Parts: sequence; structure tokens; C-alpha cells
Amino acid sequence: MTIEELIKLAEKINDNNLREKVIDLIKNPKLTFLDPPNDYINFEISPASKRRHHSYEKGLIIHTLATTKIALALCDIIEEVYKTKVNRDIVIAASLLHDLFKYFTYSQEESKYKRSSIGERIDHLSLIISEMYARRFPLEVIHAVLAHHGKTGPIEPRTLEALIVHMADSVDAEINDEVFFAAKNIIKECMGIDLEILPKGISPFEIIKVKKEEGCEGIKRIFEVKKCTG
Repeated sequence: MTIEELIKLAEKINDNNLREKVIDLIKNPKLTFLDPPNDYINFEISPASKRRHHSYEKGLIIHTLATTKIALALCDIIEEVYKTKVNRDIVIAASLLHDLFKYFTYSQEESKYKRSSIGERIDHLSLIISEMYARRFPLEVIHAVLAHHGKTGPIEPRTLEALIVHMADSVDAEINDEVFFAAKNIIKECMGIDLEILPKGISPFEIIKVKKEEGCEGIKRIFEVKKCTG
């Protein structure tokens, strides 16, 4: 998964101004209102959480891509089944940006993800919302990002588009969370090791698939290959 795949989705935004803003922020995900300490992880390899869903290399990009695709699928269902028009520009923009600045809040120490210096003081949602204000994003897109945590966030979704983004985010996080913990249990069963994060280049879905098809011998093979290739 790469940034280019996120940009391809951003290119589906019809509004020229919004599309340019989103693509620019994805290509250059920098803070313009604050100079954070330089101990955060690189955006392209960042996880989407420290110990739960997508807690592995490139987890943030994978989660963002999946959330946006789920959100677009929900748009299809709502329009086809419920005959209700959805503003897809808002949905795509908010889905792509909702967790964008999580990478600022994480650092990595060997086999653990930790809070960065800025992550100890400011959460990712406050960072992205502040940057969106600074870059003059439309209010409806800002709301959809601000409300993506649903009842546990600072404000609940108050538009259909915001609700779609929230549901898509929740679905992908929950699916990956379940698979991630299942993969960790398989690794513990087969390898006798209790990992906090998965090794570089190993997907939890790959672990599930290999265990089903090859048993523990397949899991041992994966780890041996990763060990040999670094």
C-alpha cells in the first residue's frame, strides 16, 4: 500500500479546490501552525495505533485506504437502496484525512510503538482539525473528520456524510483489531513468542491465511523467510 493509492482515491473528488487541498495534504502531510519535536515516525510506515488495530508497518495507510473504500461502498448502498443522495466529495475527503496526523503522535523503539513528544501533549484529531482550519477546508469536511469517533469523540456525526465516515472507520478498525489479535495468538501458539507489534512486512491477514492452509509449519516458514531477508 502506498501514498499513490490514496491520491488515486482523492482524484475522485469532483470539486477542484477540495481535491487540490486533499491531494496537497496527503503529498505533504506537514503541520503549518506548529513545529513539532522531530521524534515521530515516518508517515509512509506509520501504524494506525500503538497496540491495537493496524499496529504494524504501513498500518495507517492501509487503514486509510480501507476506510475510504468502505465509506464509498456505504455511499453506493445508501444511494441504491435508500434512494438518498450522498455528497461523496465530503466522504472521500474526510475518510482520507481522518487519521492522517496519527504519525506525528507515534515513535518507534525496537519492537514497540510509543507516544512521540507531541503525542504526549496533543492528540491526532486536534492536530488534523487545526491544520484543516489553517488550510481553510470546508466546514462540512472538517465536521466529518471531527465527528469520526462517534459518541466517544468531541462531537457526534450530524450529517449523513459524517455518519458514513464514522461507520466506515469503526468497521475497518474492528475487523482489523479482531484479525490482528487472532494473528498474535497464532504466533504465540506456533512460535512461542508474545509480540506487541508484528514484524516488518508481515500482515495479520497473511498469518491467518497461512495458518489455515499450512498450519504452524507455515508460520515458522514465514518467520524464517523474514529473518533471512531482514
